[in-house]
Parts: sequence; C-alpha cells; structure tokens
Amino acid sequence: MELAVLATPRANAARRLGIYANAYRLRLVEALGTDYPALRGLLGERGFNRMMREFIAAQPSRHRNLRWYGGELAQFLARSPRWRRRPLHAEMAQFEWALGLAFDALDASPATVDDVSRIPAADWPGMRLQLDPSVQLPSLRSNAPQVWRAASAGRKPPHAVTRVRPVSWLVWRKGHEPFYRVLPPDEAWALGATAKGRNFGALCEGLRKHVGDARAAQRAAQLLKGWLGEGLISAIK
Repeated sequence: MELAVLATPRANAARRLGIYANAYRLRLVEALGTDYPALRGLLGERGFNRMMREFIAAQPSRHRNLRWYGGELAQFLARSPRWRRRPLHAEMAQFEWALGLAFDALDASPATVDDVSRIPAADWPGMRLQLDPSVQLPSLRSNAPQVWRAASAGRKPPHAVTRVRPVSWLVWRKGHEPFYRVLPPDEAWALGATAKGRNFGALCEGLRKHVGDARAAQRAAQLLKGWLGEGLISAIK
C-alpha cells in the first residue's frame, strides 16, 4: 500500500498514508455517532471516541456503505474485556441499532382486519402471517430503552438497571416513525414463532402453554387484531 502513495516535498509516503488513515478513522467515528446518538450522549465525546476507536481497531470496515458498519458494535461491547462489565452500553447499542433498522426498513402495505375477514374460518389454522419488514425483536436485560428515551428528550437518564431475566421488546415503524414497547411473554413467543413462519394453528397450540387451553384461541385472535391495528402484519398467506 505504501508504494502506491507518492511522496511530496512536504511529507513522505508513510506520513501521507498515516494522515489518510487517521482521517478515515475519524469518518468512521462520525458515522457511528450518527447511528448511536444516545450511546454517544451517555459516554460523552471523549468516552465515545475511545470506545469507537477500540471497535474500529477490532472490527475493520468491510462495508461499502457506512450505514451498515456499526451492526456488530453490540456484540463487540458484549465480549470486550473492558466494556462487557457495563451491559447497558452493549444493550444501548443493540436497541439503537434495532431502531435504525426499523426506520430504514423497506415500505410494505399493512394487512387489515378486512383481509382476515375474507378468509373462511376453516382456513384460519393454515394462515401464515408475514411480519412487516421493520419489525425487530430485541431481548434486553438492562433498562436501555428507558435510558434512551430520557437521553432523546434531553432529560437526565435513570441509573442503569440489569435484570436477572431478559425482557422482550418490540421495535417497528409505523408511517415514518419508529415505535417500541415491552412484550408480555406470550406475545413475545407468538411474534417469534410468527417470524419463523409458524401458522396460526401453531400459534394457538403454543399459546396453550402460556394462557391455558381455554383461552389459547381467544388470545391468538386478540393478538392478531392488535398486530393488525399496529401495522405489524404486511401479508397473510
């Protein structure tokens, strides 16, 4: 590489290459700051720059589009000897990345209650629901969403909290705005099963373990109605 860089009267090839490399790292840090504004606010400029430089050194960019470079930040922080002691940071990165994916997802026309009503009742067990492309299902042990909300509103964030058991979250886009909410265990399971291609009959069967035999079909129908209202379903097959 150094042989391809020409020297000038003011700087030799190695120095010119170093200037370019440093400028490139600064550009990566700038792009990561755009993807993770709440994490940057939480750490401050100095702390964020330090974290990103460690990430850049460990994970050189292999993407032509910088938009996708930061996708491995959460995994890096979770396994880093320095940062894994602060799980909020890794999960803040995970949550902000999910918000970004939801915002950038392809547009899809939402299915409606009328679409379901045209399907004969006898065919409901075989229905397969296709989730909107924006749907993300992060599982978090920390209170990263609450910290993110406070940081985004310019308020002092709450103290970091780490739970023994993870909590399932739903992140999606409705119109041009990302939304998010906590998922109860039965809905988290049902959305995960839907994402894997399970049909409506399988959802009813699986919900029996969560709400009992008597309420499983009713709960499945209730969830379906709610998902349609929130624009989570893009197609019914």
